[in-house]
Amino acid sequence: MEEGAGLRDELPDLSDASNVLLLAPTDSGQSQTLCLDVIAQSPPSTTRVLAVTYSTGPAAWVEAWNERVAEPPAGGGIVSVGRDETEFEDEVWTAATVTHPGDLTGIGIELSELLSALAADADGDEQVVVCFDSVTSLLHHSDLQRAFRFLHVVTGRVRNADARCYYHLDPEAHDPQARATLDGLFDATIEYDGEGWTVSR
Repeated sequence: MEEGAGLRDELPDLSDASNVLLLAPTDSGQSQTLCLDVIAQSPPSTTRVLAVTYSTGPAAWVEAWNERVAEPPAGGGIVSVGRDETEFEDEVWTAATVTHPGDLTGIGIELSELLSALAADADGDEQVVVCFDSVTSLLHHSDLQRAFRFLHVVTGRVRNADARCYYHLDPEAHDPQARATLDGLFDATIEYDGEGWTVSR
């Protein structure tokens, strides 16, 4: 069995959730791996994927997707934050870069444009799934209230696009006040403890 397939098979049914908080430590690429696994729960051939990533450039993201999932999605978009990778070209994936990680307006514009394009291209059998990696990085570059307002807009756009977004957050990196402030934005929270999934709503 493909490594990681078990995680995908065991993932709870979240078909009624548009915005899902994904709790995982920020170490050794685990957050990206888990995000790839939950996205790939749906067949790639009927999934359009959008990644917002602070940790990797577009080429590295596509490489990770190819290694983990091994099949291209129906369509893909990448918003690379804090990097300036201008040489990227790919037949499946469209990339946009936002050089300054504190530029929430720029991130929001690029995210919205790619999300709208992917949703418009999706036919009746396809779904749009987003990985936001990560809320922890977002909070490193903006204060809590500004991040909350930004995520409030993003979660609304995801819901309006009939998409689903997984937002990674390192639970050990934030105080209880931050978690309490952000929790209300999400329809569900999932956490993988190394043995199985825990879901709360």
